Amino acid sequence: MKKLFTLAMVALMATLPMMAQRHNYGPGPSNRYDYERSSSRWIRNYYGKDMYFGVRIGPAFSHVSGDGITYAGSSKTGLHLGGVVGFQITNRAPVFFETGLSYVNKGGKSENWTTSLSYLELPLTFKYIHYTDFGLSIHPLFGGYLAVGVDGNIKDYISKTKTGAFGDETKLGVPGFKRFDGGLRIGCGVGFSMFYLDLTYDIGLANISHDDYNSSSNRTFYLNFGVNF
Repeated sequence: MKKLFTLAMVALMATLPMMAQRHNYGPGPSNRYDYERSSSRWIRNYYGKDMYFGVRIGPAFSHVSGDGITYAGSSKTGLHLGGVVGFQITNRAPVFFETGLSYVNKGGKSENWTTSLSYLELPLTFKYIHYTDFGLSIHPLFGGYLAVGVDGNIKDYISKTKTGAFGDETKLGVPGFKRFDGGLRIGCGVGFSMFYLDLTYDIGLANISHDDYNSSSNRTFYLNFGVNF
């Protein structure tokens, strides 16, 4: 996982200079929203752009909250990698709807167990992009996410056994995980020209446990680096 994350970060950093040359946002130093009065409405004029695309990569710090022998414990670090697209939803304010597709590693640790859960995730968030006089933009966001599990395993360090995590019951004799996940997302990002950084928190609302007597859900912090173009 560390090698994969390192290679992905190197690839992203290698492409940034080329993308920066291709995408120069505006002639001025402020790089912010200006508004013009037209037909009794505020019409946005951000160099003619009312949508954006982006690439995101960074660590995901997750744990599984709830009951059950495989679920309790501390957080684990995984990889988050994906792409986004944002659309302005009103011409009266810089409010955007952002979605896309991401690959993310979640799970958790306990004294004797490590649970690794990999998902394809669909973000569904709203952003208000505020541009300052210093060339920075502030991106508070709120919304939700939907996800489906594509791979996962549970490691038992006592018996030195590894088994698949998704299913009614694992080979370790404990309930497995459901593939569907979903919940709320809150966070805030900062942009400078085409570069972007955010801290986001996912609050899982779906019960991902197959245990008939206990419920569990994902909790995940993201530290995302990327570019918008």
